Amino acid sequence: MEALIDYSKNRRDSVFVVDERGRVLTYGELYDKSARLANALSGLGVGYGDRVGMVMSNSIEEVISLFATWMLGASAVIIDPLTVSEDLDYQLTDSSPKVVIADGDVIGREGWLLSKFKVVGVNYSGNAINFNDLLSGSSPEFKPNNVSRNDVGLIYFYAGIAGRTMQVWHTYFSLYSGPYAFGESINLGPSDVILIAAQLAHILGLTEFLSSFIRGSKAIIMRHFNINDAPELISKYGVTVFAGVPLMFDQLLNNKSLDPGKLSTLKIALSAAAPLSPSTQLGFYQRFGIPLVQFYGLTEAYVLTVQPLQYKDVTGTVGSAIPDVELKIVDPNNPSKELGVGEVGELMVKAPWIMKGYSDPEDTRKAFFNGWLLTGDLMAMDERGLLYFRGVKKRMIKYKGYPIFPRDLEIILMKHPAVKEVFVTGEQSEDPSIGQIPVAYVVLKDEYKGKISDKELIDFVNSRVAFYKKLKKVYFVDKVPR
Repeated sequence: MEALIDYSKNRRDSVFVVDERGRVLTYGELYDKSARLANALSGLGVGYGDRVGMVMSNSIEEVISLFATWMLGASAVIIDPLTVSEDLDYQLTDSSPKVVIADGDVIGREGWLLSKFKVVGVNYSGNAINFNDLLSGSSPEFKPNNVSRNDVGLIYFYAGIAGRTMQVWHTYFSLYSGPYAFGESINLGPSDVILIAAQLAHILGLTEFLSSFIRGSKAIIMRHFNINDAPELISKYGVTVFAGVPLMFDQLLNNKSLDPGKLSTLKIALSAAAPLSPSTQLGFYQRFGIPLVQFYGLTEAYVLTVQPLQYKDVTGTVGSAIPDVELKIVDPNNPSKELGVGEVGELMVKAPWIMKGYSDPEDTRKAFFNGWLLTGDLMAMDERGLLYFRGVKKRMIKYKGYPIFPRDLEIILMKHPAVKEVFVTGEQSEDPSIGQIPVAYVVLKDEYKGKISDKELIDFVNSRVAFYKKLKKVYFVDKVPR
């Protein structure tokens, strides 16, 4: 909040955010509109320590909603707008927000569920409180509530380490310190323009966004990544930094009609969330003349490593520690034993912005060892301090860069009356850019054998989850593999 107050006074007319439609938000407008919304949310019962749910795609409205929530000293519960049905119901019920701010298409799709909550609608004229009406009907005079550095300001639903979806709590201090360190590692400054195509509903997108804010850069936000729009936005606004997932860079590289000049203002491109193929990494530099490097982070820990530009030609590495991060490679079965150069073990990390914890105290306890976060990721480190991803200890599937937790799908399948036992795992896709697809091994109850089809079980699961979590295959077995 101190940064926003300072910007609103000293850079009031400077542009901070531009969306893909060309709508502009200056620092002064960001402060005034956030204050208006904070006043309105206060009138709806939101105060210090409360929670505000956000089920939105990237937009100026989401930016205003975030800062209004933080002005109130509340926690922003950011939920992927692709979340549907039982998944969405669980996340909202579990977090108990005083107010939910949602896109109109989300309300139209999930109205029956959202009717249990006080809903503010963006671009929605139905039965919900109108976002724009709240802004126009509220005063811009608002004194931000004081918060302590350990107060929870951000909640995601994730649990890559715990293995099942639950709340991940981040403090107000982490909202500043983690993104600041990421910006420091790539020399992000006031002259930079960053394109944000990853969703703010994921740690990658939020880290980019907050880094641009804290370090005084301009942010160009896309509602969703589009292969045709992204190069146009880069060219139009002189974007210097673009971070995304491997699939985005695969699409850009494979677009033969793309004029390389459209990307000429980029100084650096960064890829995360899934392994980047060497052919894409080297091919991107050869075709566009722009270094494409990898970085690594967790929902529990923001960004932890970035590949230094001096090693831009090294493929397969997720880089080295950014400022204020400590790293160790340890024995996966004995975290007190540190491993040497080249040995594969579990990555253990320490940084000032590591999560406060999960909503489950026992899972929080299991995630730490003597103050170090056990990431569940298997890595090796070379003599230069560069890390190389070698697999996962935790149960997680990566599909198109999205994380899928097998346990979540198993819980849904076990609700079907025909299912006796189930084991969900990842099966490598024929297309390496996709990663793994979720498949289920199912033992049916005796009375249902021969009466239930794989399609029935697939439909049972897929009607309840977001598109990226959808089950692709079911194998009927007499005994599940473990």
